[in-house]
Amino acid sequence: MPHSPAARAGGFLRDALRPGGGPGYRYAPGLRAAVSMGIPLTAGAATGHLPWGLAATMGAFAAVYGAKEPYARRAVLLAGVGAGFVLSVAAGSLAGGRIWLAPVVIGLVGAVATYVCDALRIGPPGGYLFALACAMSTPLPFDGAATGQRVTLTAAGAACAWLVSMSGFLVDRSGPETTAVADAYEQLAAYLDAIGGPRQDAAQHQAAIALRTAWYAVAAPPQPRGRAGGRARLRTAVRQAHHVFAAAVRAAAASREPLPDDLAGALRSTAGCLRERRTPPPLPAPGPGGEPAGRRAVRGEVERAVRDAVSGAPPGDAGELLEPSGATRLLASARKRHSLVLPAALRVGSGAVIAGWLAHLSGFAQSYWASGAAIVVLQGANVTTVIRRGLQRGAGTAAGVLLGGTVLAFHPGAAALVAAVMLAQFAAEAVLAHNYALGVAFITPLSLFLTEAAQPALPVGDLVTARLLDTVCGCVVGVAAGLTLWRRTSTVRLPSTLAHVIRAEGTAWHLILTTDDSGNGAAASARHRLRTELINLRTVADSAAGDRPAPCELARLWPAIAATQQLGYLAVSTTRPPSPRPRPGPGPGDAARVRRAFDTLAASAATGAPPPPLDLPPLALPARLDSVLHALHSALSAPHTGECHRRPLRRGRR
Repeated sequence: MPHSPAARAGGFLRDALRPGGGPGYRYAPGLRAAVSMGIPLTAGAATGHLPWGLAATMGAFAAVYGAKEPYARRAVLLAGVGAGFVLSVAAGSLAGGRIWLAPVVIGLVGAVATYVCDALRIGPPGGYLFALACAMSTPLPFDGAATGQRVTLTAAGAACAWLVSMSGFLVDRSGPETTAVADAYEQLAAYLDAIGGPRQDAAQHQAAIALRTAWYAVAAPPQPRGRAGGRARLRTAVRQAHHVFAAAVRAAAASREPLPDDLAGALRSTAGCLRERRTPPPLPAPGPGGEPAGRRAVRGEVERAVRDAVSGAPPGDAGELLEPSGATRLLASARKRHSLVLPAALRVGSGAVIAGWLAHLSGFAQSYWASGAAIVVLQGANVTTVIRRGLQRGAGTAAGVLLGGTVLAFHPGAAALVAAVMLAQFAAEAVLAHNYALGVAFITPLSLFLTEAAQPALPVGDLVTARLLDTVCGCVVGVAAGLTLWRRTSTVRLPSTLAHVIRAEGTAWHLILTTDDSGNGAAASARHRLRTELINLRTVADSAAGDRPAPCELARLWPAIAATQQLGYLAVSTTRPPSPRPRPGPGPGDAARVRRAFDTLAASAATGAPPPPLDLPPLALPARLDSVLHALHSALSAPHTGECHRRPLRRGRR
């Protein structure tokens, strides 16, 4: 039985300052962000209007978004992000000078931006920078002409960031797509390595995410005619990666024995070939004569992937991978009952308002920094990550204040200040994903340098003290909000999310058992939706592991979650390609009984009541469907014990 995420949730105090296991250092995005920030500041300093350059940097923050998006999608995304910064600055300017209104506006901007960024899966830094742009526009009293000028300069900064971020298109038009596909092959290799070990389910989840990301990348709007060869090659590579994943899922379901090491090695070599545009690596050595059928299938798919991924094969059955959901559907999905997006946005907005008011009541000079610190802390998905963020934010701010104060003590001129801002922006963006505390140590001097450029007469000691006090206030309020507001959001939504996925699996299996369909039909659509639902289920379960008090509900449901994941990925990996001679299999009545079994299990997962005995027909088509369904039934039939039994989960409380 795979380990529950709850078993790994402890120890956040011990490892709060360790690297976050993110994607490593991001030098290219850091360089783009630094250049985008430096151009308006340099122009302002050169013309004697440094405050104008400072105002433009509010729009230049757009450069930190969409670093991994294909250029066609990045162009649209950055245009929307730039418009968001313009609106945020306008909202902050309208609330300027109104002490009690400003935190409300900052919180509202932070909540809306968090909702949109999370719903659209825009990724870090999420809604924080929009709230920061709003907050930095609130200190001065409202003035119509000044507000118009500030908004115009913000738009100019966003346009500059757009041009810088899109400049890579002139060098490597398919660079982001290639990186996404190569990353998927590396994650797929890690999954093959993990089969038969304790990390098998976690590696399967990460591989599924990487495959979805890769397909979303290559499914972006097509390139101009005559330049789409690279996109077709990458689509082939992603399709082959999905075939390898499906074969690996079936092999893992048939046996928990590890796969040969040479298969994962071939996939890693293929990832290197994709990145470097070089010839394919040698094919894996043929397996032994008595190799099990599951392993032979994986080896065959890996051989095809190695052969076709770099050279590019005809599109074939690419229709099985459907187009990604649009923005409207994603925003609507975020409003569903089992979504974590809305509670996260409400928590962010509430924390920002409380922190701003408390900082003002305490007499702090720059109270908007407190709102910003609270928003950053509350970007965590659960109580554990909120506390970790608070500790990292506090430690990083202390180090950053020391660094920034030391630089400002030498009273740098305009040119030196611009260089310091660019260096701090580059360092922050380069290391933030790898180690949040270290990234904050560079973000803090950046904000100090920008404030110094806007208010050069402010004593350095007062600036440093204000930054420390406001950050401490915001971190304390953020942690307190995380401990009290919607603190068990993931745990409360776990049963309904599990039930939703089980129903989706019932739909997929019913269509698989009754439909010869491997293209764009109903079965393919059901499998496509199920991929996303399975990723969401694991995300909610991992988030629930960090809820406090300790999530006994997760421990009780984890065997059912593991069985549901296995059923779902078996469905995703099971197809019945069209054939002139339909193979004998379950009839419509048998498929309907299977569907009813899934519905019964879903109702049990949602209510917590033990399910009735299963009424399953003898199945001839899908391997292990019957046994895994009975495993899910047994998991949901297990009696409630311990704390969960004494204090049942109140599903109405959020």
